[in-house]
Amino acid sequence: MAAGGAVAAAPECRLLPYALHKWSSFSSTYLPENILVDKPNDQSSRWSSESNYPPQYLILKLERPAIVQNITFGKYEKTHVCNLKKFKVFGGMNEENMTELLSSGLKNDYNKETFTLKHKIDEQMFPCHFIKIVPLLSWGPSFNFSIWYVELSGIDDPDVVQPCLNWYSKYREQEAIRLCLKHFRQHNYTEAFESVQKKTKIALEHPMLTDLHDKLVLKDDFDACEELIEKAVNDGKRMSEIHSGFMTL
Repeated sequence: MAAGGAVAAAPECRLLPYALHKWSSFSSTYLPENILVDKPNDQSSRWSSESNYPPQYLILKLERPAIVQNITFGKYEKTHVCNLKKFKVFGGMNEENMTELLSSGLKNDYNKETFTLKHKIDEQMFPCHFIKIVPLLSWGPSFNFSIWYVELSGIDDPDVVQPCLNWYSKYREQEAIRLCLKHFRQHNYTEAFESVQKKTKIALEHPMLTDLHDKLVLKDDFDACEELIEKAVNDGKRMSEIHSGFMTL
């Protein structure tokens, strides 16, 4: 609540300026920069890849880190064989480490299409500085990929983005530590596992799964495992949680 009992205004979602950072290839005059301008009646106003062999991509760099909520694709005024039937979008704070934000496809028509991008982890918004668009299939299977226009929208207010960036940095550090713990346990490096866990106070998983690992992997006590799973189900644990937990054992 804001001062005086008023409800705080939701952060404004606005267009996010960006520049072309990297690209896989381009053909003739169909330059990557063409996607910055929306000219649906100009057949040449597009980026076109030099081939349809993977990987083909465009990497966009935002003017500043932002919560990227939506991506909009403009198109040519007529259907076109080079339109993207399948594509993926990735995002991250650097171009070497990106998260998949969207897997979808465009209709082969002349209408703009807007897609919501993944921008939350555990209900917490996370920022991106780079967006990578990866074409996978054009409407004409043997044709190169074309993108006519791209618009990004979201929140770039530093007062909103900076706390999200701080949280995301801590989240990534914790996930990296969990990967180390998982590696140590899988290879039976017990001393290293216990030392890292004690120093960081980061749990690898739910305590029930740790107990399950102890009984199943270390003690081969299948009866105890069965009892533990039955208890978890009776306590209301989702079976999907239990099943996914086996991936860390």
